[in-house]
Amino acid sequence: MMSLIEKGNNIELDQVFKVIPNPILILSKDYTIKFANQSAEFFFAESIPNNKKNLENFLSKDNVIFAFIDQVFNYNYSATQYDVVFSPFNKKEILIDINASLYKKNYIILSIHKKAMAQQVNRSVAQKGITHSISGLSSLLAHEIKNPLSGIKGAAQLLGENVSDEDKELTEIISLEVDRIGELIKRVGNISDKRIIHRTSVNIHDVLKRVYSLARNSFAKNCEINELYDPSLPDIYGDLDSLVQVFLNLIKNAAESDPNGKINIITGYRHGFSVKVSGNQNKLRLPIVIQIEDYGNGIPENIKSHLFEPFVSTKLTGSGLGLSLVANVIDEHGGIIEVNSTSSKTVFTVLLPSFKDQYK
Repeated sequence: MMSLIEKGNNIELDQVFKVIPNPILILSKDYTIKFANQSAEFFFAESIPNNKKNLENFLSKDNVIFAFIDQVFNYNYSATQYDVVFSPFNKKEILIDINASLYKKNYIILSIHKKAMAQQVNRSVAQKGITHSISGLSSLLAHEIKNPLSGIKGAAQLLGENVSDEDKELTEIISLEVDRIGELIKRVGNISDKRIIHRTSVNIHDVLKRVYSLARNSFAKNCEINELYDPSLPDIYGDLDSLVQVFLNLIKNAAESDPNGKINIITGYRHGFSVKVSGNQNKLRLPIVIQIEDYGNGIPENIKSHLFEPFVSTKLTGSGLGLSLVANVIDEHGGIIEVNSTSSKTVFTVLLPSFKDQYK
């Protein structure tokens, strides 16, 4: 048992570490885990039994954390490394800061500080700048392109009346492509549309139940959809129709990733949860949690960090505007959205303020 003596009182360090909210590990030079607090076990999403008490059971050997630990032991000093991508076996990637301090020369105390949520808040701020740029672009597109497109389609239809069957196929292609471009411009406009949304006190389960009914009778009719709701959730301050569209998009994406798979819709409440937005002294309370889980093929690594930007899509025929629209609506509601994905599971998490937190 680790302990220290102070004025005759025995203070057990493991009892102290247990109440620290950050994950804490005490490691030997061969990466044996001598101690892990409860937060560390939550962080690894499992308990740490005796037969797995080595960090190598949780991380690949090429993980930068091992080199960091070796460095601290070899040079006999404490150190901090920022913005480390932490990726346990078969778990989501998390951005962390890590601090290592020597303990009795043969051990180090490793403290882990998660940064994923702060990163998502900053991404949300960046999303605003992207949205403003898209707003100007969509106005230009609507003004400068829609009228010429109508002329092109009309000319193609006239030509189609006086050409051979072989050439008529080409005029039909022109008309179809004009329609496709017109629809794309319309969807870009939806992203930047700054219509005033009519917000009231809304029960998020009313939103999700409507979405569930629509999904079950259309695009997700072959999926197993599980509703895992916390009935005690307070209302949010939101626009029901806009939120229906948000969660329709998210569940449609889940259904398309595995048309015969399982989708979980989960709600919950995080007591005391708040985040701090860069450049703002006030903390933003976002206790309402809605998660959409699917067990499809996941999101490719090369686009994961850009998923909510316009024109980024995992689908060959997708325009990449649906999730950008989702991020825009969530931002208008004072919330944030994040995604975590592996090769076998994807979870979209939406965090929203409650009615009393935002409308006061």
